[in-house]
Amino acid sequence: MTGALSTTLRVLLSAVVVAAAAGVVAWKFWDYVVNPWTRNGQVRAQVVQITPRISGPVVNLPIEDNQRVKQGDLLFEIDPRTFAAAVEESKGDLAQAQANFDEAKDKADRGRAIFKKDPGAMSEQEVIARENTQRAAEAAVLSAEGRHKQAELDLEFTKVLAPVDGYVTNLGLRLGDQAVTNQAALALVDINSFWIHGFFRENYIGGITKGDRAIVTLMSYPDQPIEGRVDSVGWGIAQQDGSTGEDLLPQISPTFEWIRLAQRVPVRIHIDKLPEGVELRVGTTASVMVMTGTAGKDSSKPVAAAPRALQ
Repeated sequence: MTGALSTTLRVLLSAVVVAAAAGVVAWKFWDYVVNPWTRNGQVRAQVVQITPRISGPVVNLPIEDNQRVKQGDLLFEIDPRTFAAAVEESKGDLAQAQANFDEAKDKADRGRAIFKKDPGAMSEQEVIARENTQRAAEAAVLSAEGRHKQAELDLEFTKVLAPVDGYVTNLGLRLGDQAVTNQAALALVDINSFWIHGFFRENYIGGITKGDRAIVTLMSYPDQPIEGRVDSVGWGIAQQDGSTGEDLLPQISPTFEWIRLAQRVPVRIHIDKLPEGVELRVGTTASVMVMTGTAGKDSSKPVAAAPRALQ
């Protein structure tokens, strides 16, 4: 009798342990059962293409690959000597144009004064001609000023500065390389522009609205969830069916009626705050869960990172 009772107790204890374990597992997975989630997430950011405004050899390159820079930091410098010489030349041209204008204005002023005092001493046509010469000289001054300002800008453009705080990435530029006007020389990841794209199946997005709370789990930091909010839901994705094919006829892929693959729609997640020690890198993988119905609510309920089985 005692043995049977002992066996019964062991069975009951085992059942309790199993039930408790099942409860813990269910509790841990519950949010991912009742809310839409996807393992198809990606870290994104604005990548600024640094493009020189002038051409010339690179003579100063104080940055290194993957270096963090601040807005206004020098990225690289193009040989300034040619452009400094152009500034001096344009300065001389401006001075000459100003001198010509002063002379033309003096002649026009004297012509008007003479004609006013004694119309017979100078013809009206001569006065008009002097005034036209003055206007032409004035236009030449404006043109020379424009060329001088452009020369000064070109000299300023020899120093290429960081337009935003960010990370230099995939740096291939070297000292002595020829920088070419309007051709990207390097890329800069804007450190203040990171967001998460979660690609949800189309049958999941019906309940997702702007402002819903989102939990992001990066594959590189599986135990440190990142909280955010839904910023927007994409309005369209590229379609293959119906695109123009051979003989300008539409291309239609065969469809298996018993297999219907849901399309993936991008959902943009704004990151509220990064946990300490977490660094975002463009293109890395993430799992994303959206807690529907939480838009406009200040939820303080802690949410754990996605279970390893769902990452």
